[in-house]
Parts: sequence; C-alpha cells; structure tokens
Amino acid sequence: MRDVSRRQARQYARALLDVAEGRGDDEALRIRDELRQLATLSSKHHGLRAALDAREVTLADRARALAAIAQNAGASPLLSRLLEVLATNDHLSLLPAVAEIYGELVNAARGIVPAEATGALGLTDEQERALVSALKTATGSEVELTKKVEPAVLGGLRVKMRGQTYDGTVAAQLRKLRRSLASGA
Repeated sequence: MRDVSRRQARQYARALLDVAEGRGDDEALRIRDELRQLATLSSKHHGLRAALDAREVTLADRARALAAIAQNAGASPLLSRLLEVLATNDHLSLLPAVAEIYGELVNAARGIVPAEATGALGLTDEQERALVSALKTATGSEVELTKKVEPAVLGGLRVKMRGQTYDGTVAAQLRKLRRSLASGA
C-alpha cells in the first residue's frame, strides 16, 4: 500500500478510535471485531470487491451496498457512519488498511498482545484456552489469538508474537534434522 494511502487509513482509524472510546469501554473492541469481519468479507468476496472498486458503479451505490451488508450483519451505527465517510471521500479501498490499523491501535491502547498460532489442524477450544493462558502468563498481558491452519506444517504449532517466531512444528524439526545430517553433525 502506498504511504499516502496508509497515512489516510491511519487518520481514519485514529478518528474512529477517538469516537469509539468516547462511547464506553466495550465499543472500541466491538468496532474492532466488526471492522475486521467487514474487511475480511470485502477482501475475500471477489464479486463484492469488484463492485466496490468498479468506477462504473457510483460512489453512492457502493456506499449503499456496503451499508446494507453492515446493517444485515448487525454492525454498529458508528461503523455504518465510517463506511459512509469512506464512500463519500472515495476511500472504500482503504477499508482493509483501516481495519488493520484500527485493530493495532485498539490493542495497543488496551495492552493486548496479538499472537498468531499456525498448526496443521485447527485448535480445539480447550487447546486454544490453554495456549492463550500460557501466552498471557508469558507476556503478562491479555492476548488476542489469531489461528491459522497450514497442513504443510505437518504437526505441532508455530506461534508468532511480538516479532518473534516460536516454531515447534514437525516441518521445522525435519528441516533442522536435514541440516544436521547435511552438515555431518
């Protein structure tokens, strides 16, 4: 993303956070989750993304489409208002960046550490709770866990947190073994 677009997305995210924080403790977190869902939907649904990016579709029609989706999903009025502002300024394409930056800002303001866990299979609820508890103990902070499934890791778990990667996957162990055998050690 261009620096100018990233800067604009940051401005929208900061303004949204200022307003959300003025509406109570849970509002900023609720907006974070709603915004992420909407951004994920708009990026994964190619037809919607094409409609939002299409210059032949008027800004008003793009805004109405996104507002209808948000309303059907039960989005807050504040998120609906953000969509109107983005559409009015022809900045709907910034939605994924606004969601990402807003999430970072909310987490930083609340002392929440984002972590990403990748495994060959999805975590059970019990495994997720245990992992979050262990990470919370290790960091001394609340942890927001994002889960990914990558069959190529074969087994085990890879956790990324605070710029560090902790790789306990079978694939990583096999790579280490190959290097060891290749070096004769």
